[in-house]
Amino acid sequence: MRLFDEKKILRFLLLFAGVFFAAFIPEIIQSSHNVAFVVPYAMADVFLIIVAITYRFPIIGSRRKMRDDVDLVPPPPTSALPTRDFQKDLVEKDELFQMMVDVSSSGFWTFDVATGKVYWSQRAAKLLLADPLKVDDSFDFLKTHILESDWLRFKDALNTSLENGEYFSVRVSLLQSASANEQRVQITGNVQKNEDGRPVRIVGAINECIDHTTSEKQNFYAYRDALTGVYNRKFFLEKLKIDVDVALQRPDYVFAVALLDIDSFGAINTSYSINVGDSVLRIVADRIKAQCRPTDTIARIGPDVFAVVLHNLQSKDSDSEVLPLVRRIHNAVKMPVQIEGRDLYISVSMAVALNRDVDCVEDVMANATASLREMKKSVNHGGIQFFSGGIREKAMKLYKLEFEIRRAIQAQEFVLMYQPIVDITKGNRIAGFEALVRWKQSEQGYISPAEFIPIAEDTGLIIPMGALILRMACIQAKQWVDLGFEDIQVAVNFSAKQFAMDSMLDDIKKVLLETNLNPRNLKLEITEYTAVCEAEKTIEIMKALSNMGLQISIDDFGTGYSSLSYLKRYPIHTLKMDKSFVDHVAEDEEDAAFARMVIGIAKSLNLDLIAEGVETEEQLNFLKDEGCRLIQGFYFSKPLPPELALGYLKEHYKPVDSVCRS
Repeated sequence: MRLFDEKKILRFLLLFAGVFFAAFIPEIIQSSHNVAFVVPYAMADVFLIIVAITYRFPIIGSRRKMRDDVDLVPPPPTSALPTRDFQKDLVEKDELFQMMVDVSSSGFWTFDVATGKVYWSQRAAKLLLADPLKVDDSFDFLKTHILESDWLRFKDALNTSLENGEYFSVRVSLLQSASANEQRVQITGNVQKNEDGRPVRIVGAINECIDHTTSEKQNFYAYRDALTGVYNRKFFLEKLKIDVDVALQRPDYVFAVALLDIDSFGAINTSYSINVGDSVLRIVADRIKAQCRPTDTIARIGPDVFAVVLHNLQSKDSDSEVLPLVRRIHNAVKMPVQIEGRDLYISVSMAVALNRDVDCVEDVMANATASLREMKKSVNHGGIQFFSGGIREKAMKLYKLEFEIRRAIQAQEFVLMYQPIVDITKGNRIAGFEALVRWKQSEQGYISPAEFIPIAEDTGLIIPMGALILRMACIQAKQWVDLGFEDIQVAVNFSAKQFAMDSMLDDIKKVLLETNLNPRNLKLEITEYTAVCEAEKTIEIMKALSNMGLQISIDDFGTGYSSLSYLKRYPIHTLKMDKSFVDHVAEDEEDAAFARMVIGIAKSLNLDLIAEGVETEEQLNFLKDEGCRLIQGFYFSKPLPPELALGYLKEHYKPVDSVCRS
C-alpha cells in the first residue's frame, strides 16, 4: 500500500509556488517604472499555475503505460474461476521427487526417529543387491544384506550420530554378493533436528565404493579368498611355515592350528541355493574373525573348511589357553544364521593340533586333518577334538588302505563269491545267487568286505568298485545262461551313492548290452535307507528299472526304516529279512514274533521273502513252518567261487517249467 501520491504533492508544490510568486506582483508594479518588465513576470506565473493544474504527469517507477490500441477482455468474476486441487499438486510433487530419487546414482534412505520406520529408495535396494519389491520399512532389511560385524559398526555409528547430531559415514561389505569378489558400499547419514534441538530424522545415502587402484586390488586378492575376504590356502601355508621355523629355533614357542569344517554343507547348497551357501561361508568367516585375536591368521583352505593359526601361545596346556579360545570360536560359528528372513542352523566340526613333536608344515596339517577326519566319522561330529598320537596312526592306516583300494580297482584284485538262494518248497532247488565281493591280495589273501567297504563308501570309491562288480556279475550270469541255466538269477548290491547317480540307468543299460544279458537274470539289492532317501526320485528310478525287466530287492529289511506305506508305493519284488532277526527265532519269542510279522507283510503284499543268515536246522524248521520258502545261509552253502558255484548249480538247478509240471 502506498503512503502518498507523488503526483499530487508535485502539483500542490507548483500551485503553492505560483500563488507565492503572484503575491509579489502588486509590489513589483508599484516599484517598477518599466511596465515591460512586469508583464513577463506575470505571464510566467500564470503559466506555472496552468501547468500545475492541467499537466498530466508520467508514470513513475516500473508502471507501464497501457496500450489503448488493444481490446482487453475484462476478467471473469471470482465465482467463475476454477478451484485449484491442492491434493493433486502434492501428489505430483511427490511423484516428481520420487523420479528424481530413482534416477540418481545414489541410493537414499530416511529414518523417522518418532516412528522408527525407515524408507529405502529403489536405488538403495539395488545397491544392497536386494529385490526392490521385498524392501521393508525397518533396518532389518539392511541387517540381512551386510556382514554381521559391519551391521554392528553401522548401529554404533547411527546411535552416536543421534546423540551428538553429527554426520556419519560407514563402509560395509555386502553379504549376498553376485560376483566372486567382495562388494562394498558407503552408507552416510545426517541428523535433522527440530526447534528444540532434538533429532527428528536421519537422511542418508548409499553409494558404491569404487576402487581405482586396480593393481593394488589384484595384489590384495593374490593372498585372499575372493568370496569371504579371509586369507587363502597359499598365504595360510606360508604363515604356517614361518611359525614352524620359529618353533625350530625357539623350543618354547607354541602355536596351534584349528580346522573348522561345516557339516553337511552340500545339503545347504542343494536344499537352498549356491547363493545361500556362499552367504553362509561369508558369515562363518566373519564370525571367526570377530572371535580370533588380531595376531591370528584366518584362511579358507577348502570349499567348506576354514583354518586358523593361533600364533605365540603362552602355554602348551590346551585347557589353560587354547581350549577357551577355540570354544569361543566354535560357539560363535555354530549360532543360527539368518538368511532371507529365516534362521538356518549349522553344525561345525573343529579339530585342533598343537606343534608338539612336529618339525614341518606337512606334519602339522596331517595331525589336524587326521583329527578332523576322525571326528567327522564318529558320532561326535559337530564338536571340538584335539589331536592325539593314536588318531594319526589310525589316519595313516586308513589313508594307506584308501590308496590300496584305488590300486586294487585298477588291478582288478576284487573277486566275486556267489552264495546260493534255495527254494525249500521245491526240493531245495536253487533260485539264484547273491554276488558278494572279496578283496584278494597277493600278500594277505582274502580281505573281508567289512574292512574296505566303509572306506570305499566314505571316499566315493564305491562307485567305480560298484561298476566293476556289476560288470563281473553280469558276465558270470551270462556264462551260466549260455550253459543252459536260463532261469538263474544273480543279485548285486547297490550302494546309496551308486543309486543316487544320474547316470545309473544308462550305466546298467550299457552293461546289459555289452554282456548281452537278459534283464530278467539280474536282480538289484538296495537297503531300506537307500529306498527312503529322496523317495519320489527313487520311485521313478525303480519304475524305470522294473520296466527294463529287472527285479528289485530290499536288503536288510526290518533294520529301522520299515514302513508299509513305502512298501505299497515302491515297485519292488523281494524282501530280505535281516540275519539279526533270524539268529534267535528258535529260542527268542520276540525275534520269532518279528519274523512272523515280516513273513506276514511279504505275503499280504504278494512279495517274495528271503531269510538270510540261516545256519541251523531249528531256524530252517521255524521259517518253513511259518511259510518262508526262500532261504540263504551257511546251512545250505557258504559263498562260493565261480567254479564251485557252477558245481552247486549243476546239482541243484531245475528249470522253472519242469518245476511247475512237477
